[in-house]
Formats: sequence, structure tokens, C-alpha cells
Amino acid sequence: MKKAFEQFRKSNSLFQIIKGPQHLEFPKLFVLDSSFNPPHLAHFQLLSQTVKNFKLRNTHSHVLLLLAVNNADKLPKPASFPHRLEMMCLFADYLQEKLPHSVVSVGLTVFSKFIDKDIVLREQFTKGYNTDIGYLVGFDTIARIFDEKYYQPLKISNVMEGFMSGSQLYCLARGDCHLNVELQFKYASDILEGKFEPVIPREWGTRIHVMQNDYPSLRNVSSSEIRNKLKMGQVENLRDELPPGIYDYVIKNKTIFD
Repeated sequence: MKKAFEQFRKSNSLFQIIKGPQHLEFPKLFVLDSSFNPPHLAHFQLLSQTVKNFKLRNTHSHVLLLLAVNNADKLPKPASFPHRLEMMCLFADYLQEKLPHSVVSVGLTVFSKFIDKDIVLREQFTKGYNTDIGYLVGFDTIARIFDEKYYQPLKISNVMEGFMSGSQLYCLARGDCHLNVELQFKYASDILEGKFEPVIPREWGTRIHVMQNDYPSLRNVSSSEIRNKLKMGQVENLRDELPPGIYDYVIKNKTIFD
């Protein structure tokens, strides 16, 4: 994957599919946007619950694993982007097996802001479909999306209007978030009640979905926590947090997380 990644960077492309269908195959698109450092079963749980709860009955869906190689907040700390891309492809194989009614693609983009990701996806990936895009993210990411500092001196309500009119945001409540679980569940309803106006328009609350994780053991699983366990040698504990193929890859390549 090192060659594929280097080709992407040298091409000056804004977006590129590395694995899977090159364009949207079904009207329902779910984009799992993450650092994939490494991918883990909490990612899978977010995706599987979202697909189960929010896709139309008997409707196939397209899943896009999307990695931004320029992140607004995070430097490219271990693992390197080529290694993350390899793990994303392994994760795509796992998802294809576990979600037989979905097709899975792996993509790269240079954009860190969701408004820019959304534009390039609609220009280059969803051709022929005028569809809502479901973005699957962590709750902290939702909080960053609506953080005024990323848009100043412009107003969020103006900058994000186009994005929010065609997008849905999905996440699982977490116990290690900056807001407690109860406040996470209330976030969308608080927006609907106008508690964040004029910064966040109340109608956007209908497009934010905070779900209870059906598996309590996965509620606090994160990539950073997995990397910490690797450093501490607690590798057996990771069998319940990583898909089998990702577990094997991580154990074989532990040094990439140093």
C-alpha cells in the first residue's frame, strides 16, 4: 500500500478510491470517517448498528472507509498512512463478510473538514445519485464539526448549511467522552430545542443521531487505548477489541505503533 499511497500524494488528487467500487453503487451511502489507527470492533459496531437502524428495509447500502491524510487536529503519528491503508483494506474485507447486503470501498482524501469532504464525494463518488450521505463519526468529532473556531470569522450556520441539508451524522455514545453519556444522548434534542442558537440552527438536530452501544464491552474501545495496550504488552486483551485480521496484522507489526 505504500506505492498506492505515494501515487495518491504525487497525483495531487483530492480524493481517490484505493479498494472496492469506484463510484456509488446503491442510493444509501455510509461514510466511516476515522484515523483507522488501528480500525477496531467499536468501528464495526457503529457501522453495523447504523446500517441496521437507519437504512431502508431490504435496501442495499454502500460503505466507504475514508481516511483524511491532512487532519485539522492530529499529526500523522503511528501508524504511518500506508500501514493504516493496509489495515483499512483488511477491515473492508471483514465488513464485506459481516455485512453481506453492503458493498465496501476504501478511499483517501486530502480534506480534513467535512464540508470539503462532502463536496468532493458528491463530485467524484456519488455521480448519478442525489442522496443523503450518512457520516459515521465519534461524538467528539461531532463536537468539532460544530466548533466555531474552525470557521471564524464566518458563521457556522452559513458555512455548514449546504453540508447539513444533505447529510446525517451518526455516532455511539461513549463513556470516555468530554461530555457524559446522558448529555451526549440529549445533544440532538438540545439542538432541536434551540439551546445552541444562533450558532447551531435548531433544525439540524433532526440530522444528528446518538445511539446507545448494544455491546457495553465496546463502549470505551478506541484506537489510542489499543495503542496504549500494545505498548504495555497487553496483547491478549486486544482479541476482543480487534477483528481477527486486524489483530494478526497489529501483532505482527507492533513496532509501527511505537
